[in-house]
Amino acid sequence: MSQENVELIQRMYEAFRRGDFDGALAYFDPEVEVDASMRVDEGIGRGRNAVNTVVGRWLAAWDEWREEIEEMLDLGNRVLVISTQHGRAKGSGIEVETRYAVLYETRGDKITRMVLYSGPEAALEAAGLRE
Repeated sequence: MSQENVELIQRMYEAFRRGDFDGALAYFDPEVEVDASMRVDEGIGRGRNAVNTVVGRWLAAWDEWREEIEEMLDLGNRVLVISTQHGRAKGSGIEVETRYAVLYETRGDKITRMVLYSGPEAALEAAGLRE
C-alpha cells in the first residue's frame, strides 16, 4: 500500500502544478488536519478549507514562486516530501530560496494529515528518521 501512497501524493502535486486546485484539494480528506504551526504562522486547522487557506496565503505573498521536489520518502501510511522553493516576494522583490518539508499521512485514497516543517531536519526527526 505504501507505494500507492507515494503515487497519491504525486498525483496531488501534479494537479496543483497544472493549476487544477480543486483537483488537488480532492486528494485531501474532507476532515484533513493541517498543521502549519512550524512553517508559517497559521496554526492547526481542519478541513479542505484549511489547506486552501494555508496554501493560498503562502502563494499570495509571492510575485513569482516555484517548487522543486527533491525527494519523496515512502514511510508506509506517511509520505515525506522534501522540496526547495524559489520565489520573489511581493512588494520588496527580494529573491528567496529555501528548503522545507511536508509530512503527509494517508488513509485509503485520501490525505488525512499534512504537517509543514521549516526544514527537512525537523521533518526527518518527526518521522523518526533522525535522533
